[in-house]
Amino acid sequence: MEFMQFHPTVLYIAGSSRSLITEAMRGEGARLIDAAGHRFMFDYDERGELAPRDVVSKSIVTQMEKNRHPNVYLDVSHLDASFIRNRFPGIAEMCEKFGIDITRDKIPVRPGAHYMIGGVKVDKDGRTSIPGLWAAGEVTASGLHGANRLASNSLLEGLVYGANAGRGASAAARQIVHDFRALPITNEKAQDNEEDLDLDDIRNSLKSLMWRDVGVRRDRVGLAAAAETIDAWCRYVLPREFQNPRGWELQNLLTVARLMVAGALAREESRGVHQRVDFPEVDDVHWKRHLSWVRPQEM
Repeated sequence: MEFMQFHPTVLYIAGSSRSLITEAMRGEGARLIDAAGHRFMFDYDERGELAPRDVVSKSIVTQMEKNRHPNVYLDVSHLDASFIRNRFPGIAEMCEKFGIDITRDKIPVRPGAHYMIGGVKVDKDGRTSIPGLWAAGEVTASGLHGANRLASNSLLEGLVYGANAGRGASAAARQIVHDFRALPITNEKAQDNEEDLDLDDIRNSLKSLMWRDVGVRRDRVGLAAAAETIDAWCRYVLPREFQNPRGWELQNLLTVARLMVAGALAREESRGVHQRVDFPEVDDVHWKRHLSWVRPQEM
């Protein structure tokens, strides 16, 4: 659960959605520069802007912290304007809505959470530990990506594991005995007890906390603080019974966040997209393994 891939370049403009700015722009020659106009990627990696996603994301965050600036910039002003407009019409149109002409102006960007590499444990057929439940796609920890992920590999998750899960679930369904009976619902209607909670405030606070302490670069101090705060929220949010999706989603978000922080705290190394600044090296002796979180069995 600690392995979250960050896309290096997400549009960072107040009021805009955090849309991905395709890596193809850097492939065509776009440069990453900081607030002072310095092209910084070669300070961190000899491949410059063409380094892997995790390297670029880490470098951007380091440069942001160094300059105390909330973003960096993608610059294509040195490239042919007509080529850029024809090659990236969607990005040009989106940025124009916010007064940015990408052929002349710098595009404000920063990394953003993109792909959850961990998730629900499944076998090769997509079977989970819950009887009758199969899963496929980003929700699973299939093992296909290791500790990192190449672009477009979600096709592999969806097509291969989707087909496997479909076949497995279909075969299991054919073994079900068709003896269904409607059971009466005996529990009373749950009372909606969210009136004293500002769910949106907790959700936004959780987003800020996860970016700040469980983001691209992590350390024990930040992770421990995040764990303490999330545990406090869980104590009064998880026991509640909500009648609307906003409440259920918040409970799910807190549950996932707690597992991500626990995994990131436990894994005292840097591997793939999991970067611990206090443990910067790969530790194959202790950590070349998967972490699984299992609900305690009731006695």
